[in-house]
Order: sequence, then structure tokens, then C-alpha cells
Amino acid sequence: MKRQLNLMIALMSDPEIVFLDEPTVGMDARARRRTWEFIGSLKEQGKTVILTTHYIEEAQALSDRVGIIDYGELIALGTPADLMAEHGAKDLESVFLGITGRRIAEGSYHDRANNGCSGGC
Repeated sequence: MKRQLNLMIALMSDPEIVFLDEPTVGMDARARRRTWEFIGSLKEQGKTVILTTHYIEEAQALSDRVGIIDYGELIALGTPADLMAEHGAKDLESVFLGITGRRIAEGSYHDRANNGCSGGC
């Protein structure tokens, strides 16, 4: 409920551009669905919504354009449909796993966080 309240307070001034950072984290399925519907209504009002999320199905359902960032680098940008077609994938999750999977398999999180340096580097 706090997240929903924060969202409503942020929108009281009727901004043209809305930045939402992980707006549905910690919400139950019903609250997430209501928030998705609300974000959709913002788009219908002509608002620009910039949304960050780790929920790939959320990005696919809500976004006109998606940017996938991996290790701080933008590695893909386009509509969900274009990205899925370009990568021969059935959904955005498959695109994400396909284009980031090689890096995930290269080493442990600790190794990647240290730029591949492990031990006494």
C-alpha cells in the first residue's frame, strides 16, 4: 500500500513524464495488476512513462519500447515485438536470457562483480 500511496503522491502535480523505479516490487498479484492498469491509463492520457523493472513479463506487457541493460551497458533496444522477432524468441524473457546468458555462464557473481578478478586481485 505504501508503494501505491507513493505513486499517487508523485502524480498529484500531473507531470507529463513519470519515472517509475520498480513500482510493483513487493506487491501481491492483485496490487500488481491494478498498478499495471494504472500505468496503462497514464499512457492513454498521453503521459510518457519511464519504468525500470526486473519483472520481464511486466516490461513486455507495459512497454512500447524496451531497453535491456547488462552490467551497466545498453545491449538491446526496441519494441517487445521487434526484439522477440530479431532474436527468434517467444517472449522477452527468452530474449533477455539469450543475450545475457553467455555472460551469466562465464563465472560466479563474485567474479563478475570484480571484473573477472578472483582471489587476491
